[in-house]
Amino acid sequence: MQGNRKYWISGLVGCALFGVGDWLLGYVDPQPVSEVFSVLKAGHGADYSLWKIALTLLLGVIGVPFLMAGCVRTAELVTEEKRKSVLRYSMMLLPVGWLLIHFTVSCGIYAYAWNMRKGDPSAALSMSEDVIRMFQGTQIAADLLAVIPLFLLVTFTLRNKTALKKTSLLFTPFLWMALFSAVKFLVPATPFSNGIDTFCMNAGMMVWFGYLSVKKTEGGAK
Repeated sequence: MQGNRKYWISGLVGCALFGVGDWLLGYVDPQPVSEVFSVLKAGHGADYSLWKIALTLLLGVIGVPFLMAGCVRTAELVTEEKRKSVLRYSMMLLPVGWLLIHFTVSCGIYAYAWNMRKGDPSAALSMSEDVIRMFQGTQIAADLLAVIPLFLLVTFTLRNKTALKKTSLLFTPFLWMALFSAVKFLVPATPFSNGIDTFCMNAGMMVWFGYLSVKKTEGGAK
């Protein structure tokens, strides 16, 4: 297990790149404008800078190889070869799901912001919701690609099939994603709280990779 730390740091970098994009999309006036597309907010209107969407997608593409390196290496924590292979291949797809989520959300926000610039709020909302409906299947697939490997990680750890103790579950992404997301229920609705909410998935992964980067695995390796 020697030399793992560079992979955990790579994962951190990948999450940070994706996270900046999340923040650019989420740090806006949090007033809801759609029941169909919950991510869409009033702040994504005519004043929303479209370069933020372009940068979000660019950072996501750049972040994929960094995140994938950390995710794939996570499989090496599994102690049985068969389960290790299952987790490795599912972890390879996690960054793809991450990028697809960014792409579909960005497209929906772009449709709204672009039409709001034309001064047509009704068309803006309608087109944005149509875009999200069009990508509904893609979003479901992306969510599965993101959730399944993390679920497997938790399951294998609970069954003592990894080199980590069960106490490591306190640092697994699901828990911290939920904690960061809960911020929006605990503080007043502001651009900051909305930004934290959109950032929560990457924040949870960053906690996990941060934990691994300082944690000694069995045999004393890092």
